[in-house]
Amino acid sequence: MRSVPWFNSTTLVGFFAGTHIRPWAWAAAFSLAAHGLLLSPWQAAEPLVPGRTQAIRVTPYGQAATPTPAVAPPAAPKLARPATASALAAGPEPVPATEAAPPAAESIAPDSALSAAIAPAIDWTYLLLQNGRQGQARLTWQPDGAVYALRLERELEGRPIPGSRSEGRLSLQGLSPERFTQQRPGRPGQAPRDSAATNFRQGEAQGQISFSTSPELVAMPEGVQDRISWWLQLAAIVAATPQQFQPGRELRMTVIGLRGEAREWVFEVLSSDELDLPLGHIGKTVHLRRAALGPYSGEVEIWLDPARHHLPVRLLFTMPDERGWELQLLNEGLPQP
Repeated sequence: MRSVPWFNSTTLVGFFAGTHIRPWAWAAAFSLAAHGLLLSPWQAAEPLVPGRTQAIRVTPYGQAATPTPAVAPPAAPKLARPATASALAAGPEPVPATEAAPPAAESIAPDSALSAAIAPAIDWTYLLLQNGRQGQARLTWQPDGAVYALRLERELEGRPIPGSRSEGRLSLQGLSPERFTQQRPGRPGQAPRDSAATNFRQGEAQGQISFSTSPELVAMPEGVQDRISWWLQLAAIVAATPQQFQPGRELRMTVIGLRGEAREWVFEVLSSDELDLPLGHIGKTVHLRRAALGPYSGEVEIWLDPARHHLPVRLLFTMPDERGWELQLLNEGLPQP
């Protein structure tokens, strides 16, 4: 310990030894000397160790300051390099490559004025194929001003099988069904009978769909189609803007099911196929497919012929059981009087 040159313990003791003073003064003197030594600015400092930082915690007034464990100084933040003209011209840095998702198909919104694209009256006959058997189907389409009637009749190996009928109105949005019926073949010489009906209710019950087999009412989606009117509605939509229907595009349509469920059908444009049908060779067609809606619904494929107002010349209903069937255009004509 370094000492004060003119003031040390020997000097202090000699001073008091030669002086007549009371015993309590000795104690005070020694206390004063001890405090002086402790507060002396000449006491040895703790040696510095290279690479170690000693931090002192700042404490409120009146409390002792205690050293805290040494901590490494935080790393200086990285500063972004200023962008250069060449970097700006090159664009952002590439993101590390990951597995790219396939591009989403572009959807097409139906045109709002389809009345001009609705096909004229037809009376077509198709070859019907079902589970290895053959028959015929007749599609009759009769637009009449603001209303229409559409009927599909089928027979397999000479025996009539259930068909369907759709009636409704024609507007700027195309077909607006008002009544759809499943038709059961009548007795020989009798007309088919309605076995189940779906009513697209207007007037006081506007915006609701009712069913002959159920008291349930279903809200009517905009542009909804029944189980056969979608054939003509799809043809009108494609005929209105044929340039849009390139492979990879999609079209969405709401179709009411036989049990009252309204489902969105998404048609994907696949290709432009040429077909050899019983009618003969058909040039490039618009081939669309609707994927299965569930384990029991199956796929639907349709081929529309631009030379025939984009009406379907082939339809394929692929089902998971024997209910699947196919239509191929056999003959075309006008409705008989």
